[in-house]
This record gives sequence, structure tokens and C-alpha cells, in this order.
Amino acid sequence: MIRHRLGLCAFLAGALALGCGGDDPADPPDRSPPDISGAYSLQSFSSVVLTGGAVLSPPAVSGTLTLQQSAPTGSEATGDFDLDVVVPDGTGGSERIVDQGSYTVRADGSWRQSGNVFQGTGTFSLAGSTLTVNVTEPALSVSSSVWRRQ
Repeated sequence: MIRHRLGLCAFLAGALALGCGGDDPADPPDRSPPDISGAYSLQSFSSVVLTGGAVLSPPAVSGTLTLQQSAPTGSEATGDFDLDVVVPDGTGGSERIVDQGSYTVRADGSWRQSGNVFQGTGTFSLAGSTLTVNVTEPALSVSSSVWRRQ
């Protein structure tokens, strides 16, 4: 009888542990990042190097960003980007910056880009047709850009 009760207690303890395993809020469900493919126009831009940290909007800055994203693999998706931005050069003129390369987005909102000109990591968010990219590393690439899907 004691052996039977010990076996039943062990079974119940195991069943309770299995039954509670999926309810842990620290275990987020598997999800994929949003598809951010599309053509975007620049709404605002700031950069430690290019704008001295000032947030600029058109007509002071202008630009386009085209993203082509592949199907996600788990919580990550990769794609290619083409960037064409015009910023003030600090002497009354403007400077055109053209870059292309690849990017990676994750479901947790992280962003990584590897371009011919700019490389960096940071975060992204997509709200409706507005894409926001914040590059936080490396220090010389720190920037924030807001884009509207065309």
C-alpha cells in the first residue's frame, strides 16, 4: 500500500510538472518577424556623425530604402537592402549616400545590417506603414531613421 501511494505521488508530481510547463511566461511562443519588404521614403533621420545628433526631416534630408526579405527561418529573416539618402554636408550643400547590402531581422525586434558603407546592429519596429530603425552599435554608426512604406 505504501509503495502504491509513493508511485501515485510520483505520478501526480510528474503530471503537475508537465501540465505547468507551457504556462511559463518566460517561454514565449515561437514567432516570426514581420515581412518588412517594400519601398520606403525617409520621414526623419538622425546620426551622431552625419547630423551631429540632430533629428532632420524633409526637405533637409531625403531618401529611399528598398528592402527585399526572404521567408523567415524560425524567429529570423534575412534580406537585401538598397539605400539612397541625401543629408546636409555642413557647408551649405548636401551629400548623397548610396549603400546596399544585407540585413537580418528577428522576432524580438533586433536588426543587423551589413552594407558596403554602413554596418551596424540595433532595433527595428513596424507600425502600419511606418518602419523605424535604430542602429546602436558601433558608435560611429549610431543613427535613427523613420521610413514610410510607399
